[in-house]
Order: sequence, then C-alpha cells, then structure tokens
Amino acid sequence: MRAIIILLTLSIYSFAINLPYKFYTTIASVNGNSVTLSEAMPYKGMSALVVRYTPNGEYALVFINQTSNSNRATIIDKDPVGGGHLAMLKPTPKVGDRVIGGLNYDKVLLLAPKSRYNQIISQLGVNSINPELYQAYIANSKSRGYRDFAKLTGIGLVIVAKGNTLEVIDAISEKTILKERVKWS
Repeated sequence: MRAIIILLTLSIYSFAINLPYKFYTTIASVNGNSVTLSEAMPYKGMSALVVRYTPNGEYALVFINQTSNSNRATIIDKDPVGGGHLAMLKPTPKVGDRVIGGLNYDKVLLLAPKSRYNQIISQLGVNSINPELYQAYIANSKSRGYRDFAKLTGIGLVIVAKGNTLEVIDAISEKTILKERVKWS
C-alpha cells in the first residue's frame, strides 16, 4: 500500500521531457552566410559551432543556426569566443569543416519559480547554474539576450518555466527549440 501511495504521488509531480543533445555533422556547401549541412540537426533553431582543423590545431570559426527542419543553416555569430580584438582565422566556413550542434547543452540556466525550481532540476536530471548570476548579469549589462551570457558562462540551454509550460531555448541562437506542457500538482 505504501508503495502505491509513493507511486501515485510521484506520478502527480512527474513529467517527461527529452532535452536536446549534442550532434555532429559537417559543412556540405557554403553560399555567403548560408550553409548546407551534411545532415540536418535534430531541432529547428538549434545552434552549432563550426570548427576548422588545421595542422596547428582546431579553431572555432562561427556559430550557425539551423533555420528549418532541413539541413540549411545561417551564420549568426562570427566571433564565437568573444575575442574580436585577437588575431584569428577568417570566420568563413568551408566544405568539410566540422559542426558541433548543441554545444554545451549539458550546461543549463533554469529560470523558474522557487516553488518549482528543485522539482524541475530533479525531473530533468540537470544541473543549472545559479539563476541569480543571470539576474546580476542583466542588471549590469546592456545585453538582455542569452547569447553573450552563454558565451561568458558556457551554458547551452535556457529552460524557462512559464505557467504549465517548459520552454527550452538554445542560448546561442536564442530560439525556442522545444516547448512542453507539464502538469503540476
């Protein structure tokens, strides 16, 4: 009887959501700021880092954003490491460059009411950086977007709890890639 009560209690507070994951592909073609990927990433709006391998090492070139459910993407950031004043490779992708989609998706920022915060962390099995860091950042920054904060802290996803919805946002593209309704108690 006790086990049944525990299971019923857990079912009231549980929800299932599969968070996006890291994905690898390559550049198949380039046309200006548009690129075609060898295979489409799993989610529209997903960002990816384009990496070039040279005899001297690997270089982060640009961030791209998958713009449709096909294998098309657009360059969204030509300074992926925030080192605009440093010498770097020309940020132009070429055929064969490696694409790492969902970079840092294992690091998240959860924005949720205090009453739901621990429950969401537990259910999703994620570790969130302290949301007060984001609050301090936007209070002292001109930027209100997630991209600069993500580049500074290394997060990949922002999860926002709004009412009965969990919204999963790619921190680099700032696009919602997944929205799930959840049932709270």
